[in-house]
Amino acid sequence: MRRRPSPGTDNARNAKIAKKTTKSKNEYAGLKFLGIMFVVALVICGGIFAVTVVKDKLRSASADQTVAEPATVNVTFHEGKTVRQYGALLEENEVCSAEDFYNEMRVTDFTADYSFLPSNEILQQREYPLDGYLYPDTYTFYIGEKPKSVIKRFLRNFAVRVSDEMVNYANSNGEGFQKVDMSFDSAVILASIIERESPDNAERDKISAVFWNRMENPKVSGTGGKLQSDATHYYPYVVTDERPEGFRSEYDTYDIVGLPKGPVCSPSVDSIRAAVYPDTTCKAYFFFNDKQGNHYYAETYAQHKKNIQYCKDHGLA
Repeated sequence: MRRRPSPGTDNARNAKIAKKTTKSKNEYAGLKFLGIMFVVALVICGGIFAVTVVKDKLRSASADQTVAEPATVNVTFHEGKTVRQYGALLEENEVCSAEDFYNEMRVTDFTADYSFLPSNEILQQREYPLDGYLYPDTYTFYIGEKPKSVIKRFLRNFAVRVSDEMVNYANSNGEGFQKVDMSFDSAVILASIIERESPDNAERDKISAVFWNRMENPKVSGTGGKLQSDATHYYPYVVTDERPEGFRSEYDTYDIVGLPKGPVCSPSVDSIRAAVYPDTTCKAYFFFNDKQGNHYYAETYAQHKKNIQYCKDHGLA
């Protein structure tokens, strides 16, 4: 006959089983927590890795962008050069083509942004609309720069170099000229002639006076108001060899009375100042420069001829 276990024995066994079950559950919960933490750690590490990769790519892209930055070139434009010569220099230095440079100033109206310019209608009547207003200086350009950007560099520099006072004074018709319609544009035109006539800054205000005197008193001077400057002979060409056969310049002041319709080169601020503020004490109508750079002024043509003969006799002409 089998003996039945006592109730106390069953309770002990059940308690032991329950304890094992609880322990298993606790161990499972612990493992589950560790698993979750492992997954979280993987996610965090993955995120850090992804961010690092993105940063590296951005740095790499930035480095590539720096490498791809357009190359630059310094180009010097001297006083007395024409727009044609500017265009040749720009093309030679691979900034932009000369033809694109010329065309840009023909198709774009820059007058709204630069108040010192005459009207675009006046500019477009000229051989090269902005000749005289592209300030001579050394510039840093991008290789392959847009012609419009190139032109704006010149015009911005002109605005910096030439004072508003000078512009306003000229546009108010200056002082001492009753018969001549002086304006800042006419001063720039005259300045371009002065620039080509003499490199001596100390003489430019007197040379300016000679030309203004001729325009102011055409009959008294005996010139009929013609400036008769050699600097205007070939414009827009610089030397005889460049001219097409049979070419005759519309700017030639031996043919026309007064100022030509536009500047014949890019003048310095010194020449512009001389044109705006001529030496009003100078009453001469003629001047002559000898080989040594000396200047001879005369109020009559007879005296002018004597000055020339003197220079010839002394090997100065």
